Amino acid sequence: MGRKFKCALVIVMLMSFAGTSHAVLRNGSIQGKAGLSYGFMAYSFGSVDVVITNRNGHNVTFGGTMVFLDKNYRVVAKAELMHGTIKRRSSRKYKAFFSEGSGNEAQSAKYVRWEF
Repeated sequence: MGRKFKCALVIVMLMSFAGTSHAVLRNGSIQGKAGLSYGFMAYSFGSVDVVITNRNGHNVTFGGTMVFLDKNYRVVAKAELMHGTIKRRSSRKYKAFFSEGSGNEAQSAKYVRWEF
């Protein structure tokens, strides 16, 4: 009985100390970049993971800033993506780091705008 209790206590402690991230399914096209779209976003406190899909028949270099806007089009958070190449007709997962705001604020945003 004591061993099971200790094991359960350790698991509960590990889960309470571990950082949590929330996921929201957002899809949309990226304005200014023909054939590119973004998909799944997973938010954490200091970063966001996003999947960029390239539907073009050629390789594309992509990177820039994601600007998260609320319903009144005010900036609530900004995240910077490093430049990288996305191969033709494929997807790539990016990790963007917040330069303004955090994952909680970005998760509450209604719109995403891209700056290059």
